[in-house]
Amino acid sequence: MPPSLRPLSESTWAWIPDREGYGWSNCGLVVSDDQALLVDTQFTLAATRELLAAITSTAPGATISTVVNSHQNGDHTWGNQLLPDAEIITSTASAAHLCHEMNPTQLTELCRADPSTPVVAYAAEHFGAFDFSGIQVRAADRTFIGREEVKVGTTLVELIDLGAGHSEGDVAVHVPEEGVLFAGDAVFSGMHTVVWSGSLSEAVASCQAILDTGATVIVPGHGPVLGRAGVREFLDHLVDVADTAAACATAGIPLEEAARRVKAKHAGDWAHPERLFTSTAAAYQDAGVEGVPQGTFALVEGMAALAA
Repeated sequence: MPPSLRPLSESTWAWIPDREGYGWSNCGLVVSDDQALLVDTQFTLAATRELLAAITSTAPGATISTVVNSHQNGDHTWGNQLLPDAEIITSTASAAHLCHEMNPTQLTELCRADPSTPVVAYAAEHFGAFDFSGIQVRAADRTFIGREEVKVGTTLVELIDLGAGHSEGDVAVHVPEEGVLFAGDAVFSGMHTVVWSGSLSEAVASCQAILDTGATVIVPGHGPVLGRAGVREFLDHLVDVADTAAACATAGIPLEEAARRVKAKHAGDWAHPERLFTSTAAAYQDAGVEGVPQGTFALVEGMAALAA
């Protein structure tokens, strides 16, 4: 199915790309009385233009006055510049995390570096086909802590600061009157998560906070739209991974071997099982193990090694 805006409720739509994996992210749209709020942009300018064209076709006359970035990964923010008149909002923790992100030039250079190293080969495989030319990273105009309400026409939208989880500061966008929630990468569907924050317990807590809203339609950052049962399955999977990894940490098993054991036990049929390295590392950090790799490059190295 080609990428499209799929209606979820009277005021909400989800942008679902036609493929899954790194870089192909979901977005959300809330429209009421010719006002619009967009949840995240796309990885490239071309993909963002395709999204904006679909919005114009679906909601002609609607003005996007607000963009909420669920977190700072480029596949959710690098199209921000194409909405110069919109106010961009994210959490304070998310905004602070921007300084740790690779920029478009750095990611392009990494993908073009010597492919003989596992991390470069992994980056080139998953990101090498994207064209990042022309991108100027645009940061948030306004941040918040805790919760904040935004009115889109007559529709109330609640922004929820989930704290650390997938990233250092994830944001969920909840439309309470319609039971719809855009989760960003706090939730993945049909694929394993990446835990950049260094805390698997916080990733679990983020999922529980999403369920606690009572939302019945949850749009993950990647993959098909979920109901509450799908989010519960994702949360339970994180708990199972945490339990296995914690047992390995208690037994003094080296992280790399623990990640192999976690992958063997919990990979299932979800995509990108090598990402379980990041979950295992986060569980080791929660357990107080010293010397756990941190930061984007170190975690990508771990994923690349586990994939190999």
